[in-house]
Amino acid sequence: MKKKLLIVCSALVSLSATVIAQTAQEERETRSRRSSLNTMIIEDASLPNASLIKNVFMKMPLPDKYNDHSLSTRSVLLDKYRLTKEEKAALGAKTESKAGGMAKNMAKSAASNATGGLIDTTNTKYLPLEIAKYLKAKNVAKDLVSKWYMRDEKGVFKMDLIKERGMEDASEAEKEISNNSSLGDAQIKDAAEELLRTTFVVVNRYNYISKKAIYDAAQRAAAAASAAAQSSGLSKVKKPEIPLTPEMQAMKDAAIKKLTEGYIIQTTSYLYQLVWNDTVQKFFDDKFMMSNETFNASKKMEYDTTTCFKLKFIGEANTTANVPIALKTKRSDNELITIATNNATDAAIAKLQSEYPVFRVKIKLFIAGDIIGAKIGMKESLEEGSVYEVLKKEKGEWKRQGKIKVKKGMIWDNRMKLEGEDTETEVVSDNAKTEKNKNETPKYTLEYTTFKGSSKFRKSMMIRQLK
Repeated sequence: MKKKLLIVCSALVSLSATVIAQTAQEERETRSRRSSLNTMIIEDASLPNASLIKNVFMKMPLPDKYNDHSLSTRSVLLDKYRLTKEEKAALGAKTESKAGGMAKNMAKSAASNATGGLIDTTNTKYLPLEIAKYLKAKNVAKDLVSKWYMRDEKGVFKMDLIKERGMEDASEAEKEISNNSSLGDAQIKDAAEELLRTTFVVVNRYNYISKKAIYDAAQRAAAAASAAAQSSGLSKVKKPEIPLTPEMQAMKDAAIKKLTEGYIIQTTSYLYQLVWNDTVQKFFDDKFMMSNETFNASKKMEYDTTTCFKLKFIGEANTTANVPIALKTKRSDNELITIATNNATDAAIAKLQSEYPVFRVKIKLFIAGDIIGAKIGMKESLEEGSVYEVLKKEKGEWKRQGKIKVKKGMIWDNRMKLEGEDTETEVVSDNAKTEKNKNETPKYTLEYTTFKGSSKFRKSMMIRQLK
């Protein structure tokens, strides 16, 4: 009798383990691990507000759709990493004489001054290569790997961060599997390869232009053109100006004030990806991986001196953002620049996602009745009519199930705003009525963006931006 009972108990335990494994597998099919991001800023003391911009950037939170994989050094000084004449020659670039270079720089400076900085005259042709030169010299790729594996001063690696991020949003069934030594190890190794392969570096360069400087430069240019025309005798006889009444002058001053308040921000973002695949993963495991129990001094020394890890350049994106001035409260330049830097950076990340599919993120679909929504909005540069593909994981691959389009007037405004300003977008409900007044349509605040699409979509599905 006892023997039969043991056989039955053993079978039940085996069945339970099988059910847990199957459930975990099914739930893994609907889960997507997030990409990881380290952002950096190119320091340029010659740019307006350079010190303030850097301080704002350093305090800026990363986009919440990515894991924060920030390194301790996030500012890039390129002075020592400019391309040499030999490096430019190797790229087939033409060199110019010293005099020619000086003349060109003087012309650029004049163009910049004449436009209040509107024309960014800095030569950025070689910037992606100079950034790559810096990243290689500083061994940033290895620093990213070291952070993933939580390498300590002794040279020992830990898997805690990989396990933590690999099991984000995991179900209880999946966690149960991860606690099983044999199945859990395989699961963590799979997570490591995927997480490191989707690790990115974005290097940002900002150029801030005061709207007042642009206006003043335009006024000076117009005055200079008028004076030149007068002296050459080409201008027509100038009609006497009609004096403005105090009311008209006040209106003119108010219009000029509104026109000249704030900033325009030009942002160029350069995208790099950590080179990682199953071959690199195996090389790392065999060559460098060790714990306290398997410590090896020669492995530590090899890792200390290695430069084998690489970052590859994916591409760049340019964005121009306008600092909003229609605020309820008068704000300082510092506050306006804070808003501008945050929103410009968000716009640059969104542009990179639009241009380069490898950098696009998958976002959970939100389904409530006949509402199709997602927690993305203006921060991600959504516009009316923006199209996303709906994805479902089938046998380890994400397969398109259809498309959805942003509904008119239903975009969530999740951009950064200062305290005291509106933080939500008010919209009008199509069908709700208040008890107080049956004829009124109540207002509510958006907390997500609503899409138009098929009723067949389910909340277990994900969405991804289409260009």
